[in-house]
Amino acid sequence: MTDPHNETSMWRYASHLPLDNPAARVSLGEGWTPLLPAERYARAVGCREVWIKDESQNPTGTFKDRSAAYTISWLKERGCTGVVLNSTGNASAAFAVYAARAGMSCVAIVPADVLTENLLQMHLAGAEVHVLDDWSRARERTKALATERGLTDVSADCTPTREQAKQTVGLEIVEQLGRFPDAFFCPTGGGIALLAVRRAFEWLAANDQTLGKPPRLFASQFAGCAPIAKAFKEGSRLIAPWGAIDTPRGGMRTPNPRRGTEVLDAVALGGASACEPSDAVHAARLLAKEDGILVGIETGSALAALHGAVAKGQLDASSTVVILSTTTPLKSDPAVLRRSAATQ
Repeated sequence: MTDPHNETSMWRYASHLPLDNPAARVSLGEGWTPLLPAERYARAVGCREVWIKDESQNPTGTFKDRSAAYTISWLKERGCTGVVLNSTGNASAAFAVYAARAGMSCVAIVPADVLTENLLQMHLAGAEVHVLDDWSRARERTKALATERGLTDVSADCTPTREQAKQTVGLEIVEQLGRFPDAFFCPTGGGIALLAVRRAFEWLAANDQTLGKPPRLFASQFAGCAPIAKAFKEGSRLIAPWGAIDTPRGGMRTPNPRRGTEVLDAVALGGASACEPSDAVHAARLLAKEDGILVGIETGSALAALHGAVAKGQLDASSTVVILSTTTPLKSDPAVLRRSAATQ
C-alpha cells in the first residue's frame, strides 16, 4: 500500500477525504501548495515570521480546486453525471475543470462582471455558462436548473464536501510549519474557508498535545461588502444583510453569510476587519517588493488586516503569522490594480 505521505497533493490526507472507492478520485495535483517565508516583509510589518500559504499554485489558480476535486470525486462514485453551481467566478472555473476531468457536465451561473480569466477557463473546459445581470436571483436560478435538468447543485451553501476539502489547508500549514502559528489571517466572504481551517486546527490540537494552542483567527473583508467585520466591530451576534455591494470583481462578495455567527465565534480571540481595495493593493505590492511573492487583491485584504492587528498591539515582534493566499493575482480586478497604480 502506498504511503499517503509520499503523496504531494491534498490527497496525502486521504483519511480526511473519505471515498468508498479510491479509484473514483479525480485529481489534477491540487493541494500541498508551498508555505513561503516572507522574511523582509515580516520585518517591515513588525512580526517575527510571516508565512504565505500560496494557493495560487493550484491547477486553476485558486484554493477552490480543493473543494472541486473532492466534491467531484465524491459525486463520481455515486454516479453523478452533471453539476450546477452559482459563484462569482473562481469556484465555477474550478468545478468546470474538474467536472471535465471526471467526464461530467457542468453548468455555471456567474454575475455579469465575472472576470475574463475565469470565463476563459469555464469555456475551455466546456461548461455551459449562464450570466446573470441580477445576482440576487442566483440561488433561485441554480435550484431551478438543478430540478429541471437533474443536475446536482454544488454551490457553496449546500455542499459540505467543499468545506471538508478545505480542511486540508490547515493540515498542510501545520505539517509544513511544524507547529501552530500564533495567528492565521483569511480573506473572507461567506467564511467557509476560515471555518474549515479552524476545524483542522482543532482536530490537530485534540490529536497532538505537543502542538499547544491553535492560533488566533482573523477574517478580512472589503469595506464594500463587510457584514462579518461590521458585526464584529459592533460587538453584535447578529449578521445584518449587506446592502449595495461595492467591491472589486471576483470573490468576497457574500452579503448575507449564512454561517456568519459561526465565523464570529471563530474569530472571537482574533478579529474581523474590512479595508478599502486600495489598502489591499498597497499591502500586496509591499509583499511583492520585499519578498517577490505575488498575491491577489483578496489576499491583500488579509495583509492589510495584519498591518491593523500589529498597529493595535494584537500581534508583536514575537509573533508567527500565516496568511492564506487564496488566488493568483492574475484573477484580480484589473481596474482596481490600474487605479491603485495611478495613485502611486
